[in-house]
Amino acid sequence: MLTFKTQFPIASSTTMEELLECCRTWIKKSPYTKLSNSIPEDASNGKFGDDEESANFASYISESNSTGGVRYEKTDNEDVRWVTDVVGHKTEDAFWVSIQLNVDSELPVERLEQGKRPYIVKLLMERFSGGHDGSLPVTDQPTYLAETDTDLAEQIICASTGSVMPVVYASRDSKEELLIDPSRLSKWISGMAHVIVEPSRRFSSQIMRKVYGENVYGGAVAIYWPDGIGRWTYLPGKWSNSEALHAAISRKVRMSLLYQRARRECTWSYLQEMVSRQKLDELRASGSGNIDEYIEHFDREIAAKDEEILRLEAEIIRVRYSKRGERSSSDSGETSIVLQTNETDLYQGEQLGLITDALQVAAESSEQHSRRRQVFDSLIDNNENPGDREELLDRLKETLRNYTSLTSPVRSELEDIGFVIYEEGKHYKLLFQDDSRYPFTLPKTGSDWRGGLNAFSDLKKKVF
Repeated sequence: MLTFKTQFPIASSTTMEELLECCRTWIKKSPYTKLSNSIPEDASNGKFGDDEESANFASYISESNSTGGVRYEKTDNEDVRWVTDVVGHKTEDAFWVSIQLNVDSELPVERLEQGKRPYIVKLLMERFSGGHDGSLPVTDQPTYLAETDTDLAEQIICASTGSVMPVVYASRDSKEELLIDPSRLSKWISGMAHVIVEPSRRFSSQIMRKVYGENVYGGAVAIYWPDGIGRWTYLPGKWSNSEALHAAISRKVRMSLLYQRARRECTWSYLQEMVSRQKLDELRASGSGNIDEYIEHFDREIAAKDEEILRLEAEIIRVRYSKRGERSSSDSGETSIVLQTNETDLYQGEQLGLITDALQVAAESSEQHSRRRQVFDSLIDNNENPGDREELLDRLKETLRNYTSLTSPVRSELEDIGFVIYEEGKHYKLLFQDDSRYPFTLPKTGSDWRGGLNAFSDLKKKVF
């Protein structure tokens, strides 16, 4: 049973020998191994150990690329076998590594433990981080966006970075605070996902239109998948502490990666196949007539292909039951309701805010302790809305409070709020987010202080 799988690029300057040396260190320095003195310092091919614990190293080198790694097998005291494959594939400009952990038992058991993330992942990230997954660096540290990184944020949310690993994206709340500890979470999920942090609360409002409202905001955290299909959102107010949220995010990322297709060249079966094929080529080149050697290497190549078939069949089964698994392993046990609409938000949280406001009115008109009231309360409680409405209204009111003319500061603030301003004779025409369905006329000269507040009141009714 596959319980852990990830793949990520390490620094392209890393050599295959450095990867194998890291694998040797990982096994030999483990406090649970008995192979510390059994594995040679320069081991790159060969199997060491016995039936209870073994490390099988293999490597293959050609003119254009190289592949190498280790299969580490260990049977514990309960006759459960743990098999960890670490395989790297290096080309001229990239070096990808895959880590997979399989757990099985020859005896019937009620359930098998998932196991921790293999320690080799942490070692690789500490020693060889710096590879690039599309346009995103692969490290064990978070990436903090700058206020000018709106294009990068758009690429991340719209899945156009060319990356393979998922992205955990953290927004800031109205106090500029985060729901997670980015540095700590990055350590937890290094080698599995990127951690991206927004620079400010206003940043999420700036990119909303560019990403079609798909970005989280107000302190929420989301996992964006590299295929661009959907997201998994974690809302503020539902987590007692950041550690609980870290655990939920880590668990979700880990389970989701089990269904990601592994790179063929980063699998143990591919490595075995390439090694056997290279041995056969060497035998042919030497003119050897030793039939037994030919048979041995043919058998190894066939065995590698058989293992690849079994691996692909297992992936098909996992995908087939993935929906059932998602339902049974939900972090919160909550259900979702999807409402269809032809509208897009003109500001963050617009439509959700309108719905929760309507639900609040309906709840207040319902009988206490009734099923209707309980359903309304549940919908309201589970759909908190830290949208932009109140902040935008506060700014708009202050801007128009003493309006007498469209000065440069007033124009700048209105445009920053989201209005596009057109001149029409003695008036200005204001279009919020340039939506022509809701035009608002503002006089070029105000009569008195009440005019500005009246304009604010009318704008609030029409647009907000």
